[in-house]
Amino acid sequence: MEMYATTVYVIADEVLRILNLKDDSQSKMSNAEIITFAICTAKFFSGNFRMGRYMLKRLGLFPNILSNSRLNRRIHKIPRNCWDAIFRFLSFLAIKSSDTCYFAVDSFPVTYCQKNRIDKRKQFLDRKYIGFAASKKRYFCGIKVHMIVTNQGRPVECILNQAQKVISVPYGRWN
Repeated sequence: MEMYATTVYVIADEVLRILNLKDDSQSKMSNAEIITFAICTAKFFSGNFRMGRYMLKRLGLFPNILSNSRLNRRIHKIPRNCWDAIFRFLSFLAIKSSDTCYFAVDSFPVTYCQKNRIDKRKQFLDRKYIGFAASKKRYFCGIKVHMIVTNQGRPVECILNQAQKVISVPYGRWN
């Protein structure tokens, strides 16, 4: 885990330097540390910040770690283009890895509410967010995630779409 965290930190720090995103002089943790914490917590602790904070502090990776609430605010404060650039670089490394021999494409729904609650929803009000999950044989309100992963389960590409939209680009470019 220490080697993985170090690799992610170096990549995040370089990407932030290239994108010219400066840290606040008063912050206890740099933006690269925040990104490293978020990615390591997602990978090793299933996104559980409390457990991630405890273990990463015990390992000595983040001696000046922030509180759960401050970490959450700082993670959401990092611009989307920084996250995209870091994930693009990490997916590039996964593709070029010697143990990657095949890729899998899958799509799955992220449900905001079920069919019986559709009339009471406060978000996703457009009709385009109502779709049909064929594998579950039911309607849902939300979005669909289309993802390409390596044979180790590492995500390479990910697209979020409205529930009604269907992607069928067998050999095309996803962007």
